[in-house]
Amino acid sequence: MEPLQDPSPSLSSFWHDKVQRPYHQLINASAPHGGLRWCFFIFICLLYIARVTTSEGGFYVITYGLCIHLLYLVLMMITPDSEEDLKGPLLATSADGKNKPSAQDADEFRPFIAKMPEFIVWCGMIKVLVICLGLTLFNFLDIPVFWPILVLYFIILFAVQMGGRVRHMIKFGYVPWNAKKPKFVPKNNV
Repeated sequence: MEPLQDPSPSLSSFWHDKVQRPYHQLINASAPHGGLRWCFFIFICLLYIARVTTSEGGFYVITYGLCIHLLYLVLMMITPDSEEDLKGPLLATSADGKNKPSAQDADEFRPFIAKMPEFIVWCGMIKVLVICLGLTLFNFLDIPVFWPILVLYFIILFAVQMGGRVRHMIKFGYVPWNAKKPKFVPKNNV
């Protein structure tokens, strides 16, 4: 009598070959098509809204969690990657080996580098939308709550967080959606 074989190797190879690989190929193929990716995001959002509005309940807690996570991802996309977040030693920027900004550094163009790239944010948004869309299929997750409190709390949270980001943008003089290098304008030597 032969011992029973462990079914997990075939299950893991099925998962890798039939699910993970095509998923990653699809995600990688969508990388250069920013406009189409965001159109797909809007489509999934509209699908979620249609599902929630046509259901008998409201799925307020799931929608609130979705909105909080989407706000977090947007904040990560418009937050600059600061020096405190960098791991490891910094390179010397002056002749004496210390990291002191020079007058030349003030005029040097430094592009906006986000904490989280746009593509990663998009992937996270799609994942959370699909998960929340799946959660709306289970009626026991439609927890009755007084939804105006959730809406009010989300508006306050949005205003506080975005206000902080805008103050930071004004203080340090950057705009996250204008990441192009300024064009060189030659002076007339006449």
